[in-house]
This record gives sequence, C-alpha cells and structure tokens, in this order.
Amino acid sequence: MLRRLSAWLLFTALAGAGSLASAQEKPLVISSFSVINDWVQVLVGKEFECYSIIPPRSEAHGFQLSPRHAKDLRRATLIIGLSPEFEPWLAAWAKANPGSGSVLWLHGENHPPIDGHQCAAIPHPWTDPTEVKKMVKLLAERLQKLRGASKLQEAYQQYLKEIISVESELKGLFGQVPQDKRVFISHHANLEQFAGRFGLTVAGTIIAGGSGESADPSAHHFSSLLALIRKQKIRVVVTDAGQNEAFARRLTEDAGLPAPLSLSFESLEPPGQPGDTWVSMMRTNGLRLQKALLAR
Repeated sequence: MLRRLSAWLLFTALAGAGSLASAQEKPLVISSFSVINDWVQVLVGKEFECYSIIPPRSEAHGFQLSPRHAKDLRRATLIIGLSPEFEPWLAAWAKANPGSGSVLWLHGENHPPIDGHQCAAIPHPWTDPTEVKKMVKLLAERLQKLRGASKLQEAYQQYLKEIISVESELKGLFGQVPQDKRVFISHHANLEQFAGRFGLTVAGTIIAGGSGESADPSAHHFSSLLALIRKQKIRVVVTDAGQNEAFARRLTEDAGLPAPLSLSFESLEPPGQPGDTWVSMMRTNGLRLQKALLAR
C-alpha cells in the first residue's frame, strides 16, 4: 500500500512538473503599447504569454524604459513595436541588445528614430483601418511561425471581418455629416490619418508641434486658432483624454463653443470599459466625434 502511494505521489509530482514546464514554455510576446497587445491577444488568445509594456490608458509620449522592462524584453520570444520613429526607446534597446529576442516593426521599419517623439512627423496608422489590415496581416504571418498558434488563421480571418465592419460603419457615420461640418481642431497632430480616411479635416492643433505633452501653446498661437475657428466656422475642438485641457477649454469659451470633446485614440481603456479594444476604441470615439460634428 505504501509503495503504491509513493508511486502515485511520484507520478502526480512528475505530471505537475510537466504541466508547469509546458506553461512556462509558452512563447512570450511583448508589445510596445496596448493597441498592438490587443491585436496579439485576438490572434493567439491564451496560447501565448503576452503583455504590453505601456499599459492601457497610458501613452507612448515621453515613455522611458525601466530596468524591469529591459529584463522582460531580454526573455521575450518576440517583441512587437509600431516603428522605430514611434518607439525610439525600443529601437535604442534593440540596437544595444542585438542578441536578444527579435523585434517586429509593424509600420515604417526603415525610418530612423526621431528624437522627442515629434508627432507631426510620425503617422498614427492604428487610427486607419486600411493600415490596420496591413499591420494585422504582417503580425499574423509572424506569429504563425511561432509554435502554439493552432487557431491563428481562423482568428485572423474573423478579425479581418471586424476591421472591415468598423471601417464601413465609420464611413457610414461620417457620411451623414454635411461637408461643411467635417472639420475640427485636434489636441495634437495625431488624427490626420483618421481624418483623411473618413473624409474629415483637421484644421489646426492646440499643440503646435511635438508631442501631446509639450508646453502650453503661446498667446500668439491661441489668437491664431481663435481666428481660424471664427473664419472657418469650426464647431468642434478635440482634446486627448487624460491631458490638460485648460487651454482648449479657454479657447472654446472665447469662441463661444461647447466644451472640448475628449477622445482617446492614443491608447486603450482598462478592461471592461468602452474603448478597451481596438474595435471598441474606434467605434466609441468615432461615434462621439460624429455626434459632436452633427450637433454643433
């Protein structure tokens, strides 16, 4: 009896160790920020271990890589970023650690990093479904090469349908907006690609250049924006969620406009909230912007 019990305990221990080893052997895929991490999770689900360095409701502007992040990057099977120009901190790490996990750039990998994350010179392609289709295809092809992605193609084809659906839905929404109302002021230069895709116009930006965390605009810039609003009869001023909107609020007050419209295109929201996935982010923000353009 004792011998049988010992054998059973040994078998159980070995089985448990095997399960633990199997769990630990999952490929580790690290994404630079929440939008990319959402795409990875859609494609591979729980088959891979994956997480985002920059968490939801946190922007890439001014991000600094911590020692803990660097340690995690060194053990990653695959590291995914948008572009060296959008994540110069990741490009610098990859250059300093050529023997570590490979980095997949989803957009503009041949462009050199730009100091200070100058948004005016950097595309924000995740706001454009046409570009998203290209990036998700590239991502799926690379993930397919890693073991364990047994249902990836099925997940990719289903997600492609969702992207197409979002694009069609937003085109229909903004198609309802009269041509002379399809114009707005944005917080910083991050919505040009979104606007171009859906027939909108960004007439100007609150932050004249650089990132969304630049210093407050000058009095001259304030006057220029106020004159632009009055001349073009602009009725909507958009701010980035989580950023200081004091300047924008004063601008709308002086122009006699409703309060600024806060949108979140820079990152996803925490799980369980509207905008917690790319699909939800696009629909939520797109619908809010469409309603504002129609109402004002």
